[in-house]
Amino acid sequence: MYRILIADDEACIRDLVAKSINQSSLGMEVVGCAEDGVSAIDMIKELQPDILITDICMPVLSGLDLIKQVKETGMNLKTIIISGYDDFAYAKTAMQLGVTNYLLKPFLPVELFEVLEKLKEELENNASLLRNMTELQNQFEDNVIYIQEKFLKDLLQKTSVKKNLIEEGKTLRLDLNGNFYCTGIVRIQSDVVSVTDKGNSGSQNVMGEFLNVTKDKYFEDSVKTYGVNLNDNQLAILFCGNHGDIFEFDVSIKNSLERISSSLLKYYNIQMVCVLGKIYSKLDKTADSYEEALSVFKYILPEGRCVIHYDEARQIKDARKLQVYKKPEELREELILNIRLAKKEKALSVLDTILQYYENLFASSQEFVSLSIFEMVFAIDNALLESGSTYQVWKDDNMKKFFKDQIMSGTLLDTKILLENYVAKRCEEFMHIIANQGDKLVYDIKTLIDLNLGNEEFNLENASSKLFFSPNYIRQLFKQKTGEGFMEYVIRRRMEKAGELLKDPLSKIQDVSADTGYSNQRYFSSCFKKYYGCTPTEYRDKMLSQ
Repeated sequence: MYRILIADDEACIRDLVAKSINQSSLGMEVVGCAEDGVSAIDMIKELQPDILITDICMPVLSGLDLIKQVKETGMNLKTIIISGYDDFAYAKTAMQLGVTNYLLKPFLPVELFEVLEKLKEELENNASLLRNMTELQNQFEDNVIYIQEKFLKDLLQKTSVKKNLIEEGKTLRLDLNGNFYCTGIVRIQSDVVSVTDKGNSGSQNVMGEFLNVTKDKYFEDSVKTYGVNLNDNQLAILFCGNHGDIFEFDVSIKNSLERISSSLLKYYNIQMVCVLGKIYSKLDKTADSYEEALSVFKYILPEGRCVIHYDEARQIKDARKLQVYKKPEELREELILNIRLAKKEKALSVLDTILQYYENLFASSQEFVSLSIFEMVFAIDNALLESGSTYQVWKDDNMKKFFKDQIMSGTLLDTKILLENYVAKRCEEFMHIIANQGDKLVYDIKTLIDLNLGNEEFNLENASSKLFFSPNYIRQLFKQKTGEGFMEYVIRRRMEKAGELLKDPLSKIQDVSADTGYSNQRYFSSCFKKYYGCTPTEYRDKMLSQ
């Protein structure tokens, strides 16, 4: 029976929802009711419910803050939000916290029951997966598994000294007879597995057992599969086939992997990508097949594909050499701008373009790409700190681990996953900053102005083209909301920046002029005196004397 906790400051709502659930045939039980978010946190820790039903608007601690605190504790809790506020901002924030179940007051019991049935199915699927994983782990004889894994590792990494590999495999219960051999590298993503195993290495290990035990269901009798973990991020699979020709063997592997990928995604929300090396007719060539798969695994971005062949990947790479990509340096400012404007989809699109450029270089220049990515992340971090962000990349344990792993054995797919998460979180942060800044469009305009203080050509038309509003609309809105004209504000911000720069006794007035959008130093001095009542030199002397 699944346990439910209700958090709502209205006693009548708590009682009504609890009574409806307890009298239903859902097989669920309300174990507690809280009148505010703080009480709910304590009750969750004590009662360990499976599902939380919470109102958004509560005293002391809101429903959204309650969900955020629960997530920070690491508890895997399904959540339903109920609210009388039909406001997209609430729903959007809830979705960013991983909540997809949202009910508006007033709602009928049948509507609540439909959502609970959906969550019940998810919980049962998760429990089924975890039970399967546990059962699979208990089925294997520990010593045999370790010896088999050592043999397969030596085979794939060319460290085996055995002369008759097929006979040696028989002694370890490995049937390696076949006409054709191929090696694949599998990468998975799953919240359920990662939470269960407390790390990526454990996730890959459990998935290796899962694929081995389910091979009879997905693979033909003519294909034998053996999985082995070669490091934290790699699950390698050796395929042995008895087929009439290479094409038949290749199609059989691909179809089986696609069926596995489809089932894992449908039933367990696990995403799988497999990169295949070339197919060979001798067992001792599987190490070459592994090296080929690894060379692709490091730099490929799957783009929705679940099976990628070595030859196919090389052809795609050769074709991409003919394409002209914008260099990351040209896109970095665009990425920073979209993060500051909290335009997550656009920011992720720009990031994808940057990574496509690096994908084209990664195979031949991995060290250069890794260092370039590090530089880009720190440049973005510094720019965002200047814009009001409180996040510091060098204090993030996940990012520090990424930097270390990227140098040692990183893949571009790992980089993509981590950077997408990084960009999404920064966009979420700036969404809150924008909310505190007042009107969204005015904030966007001010952001554009601040980013272009050194651009002499920047004007109202530039801003309107980037924001997709007419110049006249932007001029009137900005004046109405701020009390200042557009160019009046631009000049003030340039003068304020010039004043800050002139406080540094080492900065040249010529450089300050250029950095604030004035190519003519004499004109800059004239504008500065008109604004401050003194020349730039007199202003600097005054600041230094103070």
